[in-house]
Amino acid sequence: MNEQFLKFKKRIQIETAVKCVLAGAAACVVALNAVLLPCLLNGVHMLWVWYLLIALGGFCLGGGIAFLFFRTDDKKIAARLDSELHLNERVQTALMYKDEEGKMLDLQRADTASALSGVTKLSFRNLALTIALAAVFALGVCALPIVAVYASTDDGGQSTQPYDPPREVTDWEWQALDELIDYVKASQKADNNTKTGIVGELEALRSMLVSGVSQNSLPVFVQNTVSNVRNTVRDANEAEGVQEEQKTRNSEEGEYVVKRLYEIFSLPQPSDGNTPDTPPDNTGDEPPKAPGNNTGTGELIIDGVPFFDPEKGYVSSGDPEVREKYYAIIQNAMLEGTISREEWENIVATYFADLRVNEEE
Repeated sequence: MNEQFLKFKKRIQIETAVKCVLAGAAACVVALNAVLLPCLLNGVHMLWVWYLLIALGGFCLGGGIAFLFFRTDDKKIAARLDSELHLNERVQTALMYKDEEGKMLDLQRADTASALSGVTKLSFRNLALTIALAAVFALGVCALPIVAVYASTDDGGQSTQPYDPPREVTDWEWQALDELIDYVKASQKADNNTKTGIVGELEALRSMLVSGVSQNSLPVFVQNTVSNVRNTVRDANEAEGVQEEQKTRNSEEGEYVVKRLYEIFSLPQPSDGNTPDTPPDNTGDEPPKAPGNNTGTGELIIDGVPFFDPEKGYVSSGDPEVREKYYAIIQNAMLEGTISREEWENIVATYFADLRVNEEE
């Protein structure tokens, strides 16, 4: 009886293993498609190791759940044989008394072995579920290349989000940025408030570069740092008790840092034709006049220009709160791709041109 029972036990174990492997494989491809599709749609590119780990995790999870559901033992196998072969619990009885001796028990075991020897095949349990798992696996395998090729395209293969490659920071750029930070820390030119603010902005830029930026977003982050450095200098100069000579030194330090940032990252430095190493003082009580349109190679200076804020109405763009809010909106729009830098510059240039025409009239 033992030999016949072990034959069916091995067959049932193989059946269980097939179900677990199919369940694991189906969960593997489902997990891969579930991660790959949103990643490609959002322009996220992960290392192949992460996809391998996701596939392995899906396989282990699916196979583990299937094993808990389909696992079996000798008692369950005996009950299944009695049920499917209509043996009236003979296999269960023989298994229960397999270690006991007795003439009646020997006869019972011989009768059970004889009944089992005449069976050539055993039905495959949960056949529909097994076929469904195989179908899910096959569909998932077929879907993987389709998702990889067409997930980031739409309308006949036209890309909706062009891939923006990462911007690798060179060793020289790292070194130059670190040297600039060390220079500001050691410099005695600017006062403590200005130095602390500038160093904070430079270290924030460095942290951003460490986390990784794209090719197109690097100029935005550098320009944001430039704006924050200038705001820091302006705020320090507006503090009470700061002498005019110290204001000049603060401004010189700030403009030097700005110039070095453009040089380090090989970005064109905007120039309005009046950007000396030492910025001119504006010590009068009269606010600066609104500049005209300075297109071409010049920078558009917006300090003092009337600017409409939904909450405050028309205010000076020199207002730090308004300026920072405005820059944040523009930078977010650029990062989201709703407006390009060229479009923004054209809008500002048009505004200045219209402003100048109105003033002349």
